[in-house]
Amino acid sequence: MGKPKLNVLKENQKAVHPKSRKAKQISKKFYRELKMQKRRGESHAKLQFLGDKLAWFQENMDHQLEEFTPKDVIELIQKYIDRNLVEFEQIQLKHKIGGRTSRQHASREDHIRITHEREIKQFTGSGFETVDFLNPEALEIFKSWTGELRFLSNLKLRRFTKQFLESGVAAVPEECTTLHDVESDAKEMDDQTCDTNIVSEEHETEQETI
Repeated sequence: MGKPKLNVLKENQKAVHPKSRKAKQISKKFYRELKMQKRRGESHAKLQFLGDKLAWFQENMDHQLEEFTPKDVIELIQKYIDRNLVEFEQIQLKHKIGGRTSRQHASREDHIRITHEREIKQFTGSGFETVDFLNPEALEIFKSWTGELRFLSNLKLRRFTKQFLESGVAAVPEECTTLHDVESDAKEMDDQTCDTNIVSEEHETEQETI
């Protein structure tokens, strides 16, 4: 897309040559503002993703436990990873009924499958980010979290691997997960979701044709 031609200077209403230095300055300022707006939108989306994820853990954790064991953490993370499997199985069951050739709810099905595969890969590989449940102080802070995004910076996060938790170690090495790490995972999920939507659109087009 070419740069817009700026013919009017707001300060004195005089014509500005599109190739002049002033026109370039105005154009640069315009595109910088667009870029900043896009960044602010992406930042909010990443924080929302993290907030929704941690809200699920807070809702599904056992608040009666004063201390979490590695086994407790494994079960909770695995429950989170499998949270949409029932819906996934229901969608697949609908596909089998009546010998349908088209994929109904293709977008949702692909999203669940891709997300599930990505989170399993994290848990068995580089690590799955969540609250540091093995840290009593971090656990108490998380229990009192109200769910507001502005207080996310108060929460201490950790990157857990299944292998580490299965070893039964009660303490976690000092390797905190940063907000940047979690945001990167959120971006990765957004990119994969985008690919999924492209695939689903193709299926929907085929359905309309049929």
